[in-house]
Amino acid sequence: MKQLRCFLCQQNAPFIPNQILCSRCGQPMLFADESDQKKKIQAEKKLSLEKYQDFLPLDSIDPNLCLGEGQTPLIRLLKLENEYKFPPLLAKVEAANPTLSFKDRGTAVLVQKVKQLGIKKIGTVSTGNMASSTAAYGARAGLETTLLVKKGTSIGALLSSAAFNPLIIEVDGDYGQLFYKSYELGRKFGIYFANSVDPLRIEGYKLTSLEICLQLGEAPDYVFVPVSSGGHLLGLLKGFIEFKEAGFISAVPTIVGIQAEGCSPIARAFEADREQVERFPRVETIAHSISNPNPPAGNLVLRLIRENHGLIIAVSDEEMLRAQQLLCQQEGLFVQPESASTLAAYLKLKNLDKIQGRAVLVLTGHGLKAAENNSVDNTRLFQSTLQELESILAFASRS
Repeated sequence: MKQLRCFLCQQNAPFIPNQILCSRCGQPMLFADESDQKKKIQAEKKLSLEKYQDFLPLDSIDPNLCLGEGQTPLIRLLKLENEYKFPPLLAKVEAANPTLSFKDRGTAVLVQKVKQLGIKKIGTVSTGNMASSTAAYGARAGLETTLLVKKGTSIGALLSSAAFNPLIIEVDGDYGQLFYKSYELGRKFGIYFANSVDPLRIEGYKLTSLEICLQLGEAPDYVFVPVSSGGHLLGLLKGFIEFKEAGFISAVPTIVGIQAEGCSPIARAFEADREQVERFPRVETIAHSISNPNPPAGNLVLRLIRENHGLIIAVSDEEMLRAQQLLCQQEGLFVQPESASTLAAYLKLKNLDKIQGRAVLVLTGHGLKAAENNSVDNTRLFQSTLQELESILAFASRS
């Protein structure tokens, strides 16, 4: 698993940092699994990377570079099941990762490979979660870290990255162009820019799929995941496919990718039965982390979703916020609106009688990562002096 392959046009290429896009069709290239060796799971190992090393393009694992990523909870959403008469519905709580998002899985694989290759500088283009993850693991590994964030990135995202002392540059300009510009800058300044569709990150995301199958004892019928650039969905799908090929599961689940209606280029192309994703004309959504108007893996996502009988749908900001509130108040899970898009999509498809089986919602990030955009109801928030406390409690108990 040392060579890259374009799964759209089948071109092969060696793995070279900052050169991960297919020279023929421009889509991101992924690691090709060409080994005939039977893969095994090292269940006795404590670290996620060690457990599933046979599925990763890593010759060895340095435990000192890890932060305890992976092995996140998979929990039944029993109150929602009972209230709405759902079939089994579960949440994979990726906010339990060290920097509160699924991005840590990809960054963990990244730093292992970077250290093995002797690379000293890493970077990423991000709207928040990937920035803080890269900064944290860069600090852990003693790497010089550069973060290119788009203008308007939330204060919370900036603070959660700045704490690790990376170089942060807030860039005023087209986010899609910044993605491609970073590779040019990386080659010039010796920085490995591992962005959203980097093949090493995608290898890390595979492990979510493997964990879900082991936690359930089999593959679920459906997996719901938010979609921006497309890397996370590709990783999950690749993981299920490889787990099936290794003989651990009998079928790949239906993958449902979700975009925000205010920025849904892949969902639009899927609905229109097009093979090419067109740039979304104008971004209007609170879901910043899934608002890529020109997703670099869009065409590949379309192809693989169709080949594997999946779906791509869009939900509104209002549907996301309602789902966020349900997860908070019914199940005790505070997640980003982008994460809650999974429940919003589930509710939409269930109302259309399109869900008949066990489903897993991949909750990608903690609500504190997007505190400026949430549906938290503060009508029960009071302020009081010590002397007034008893009367306020009496009032609140009557309301």
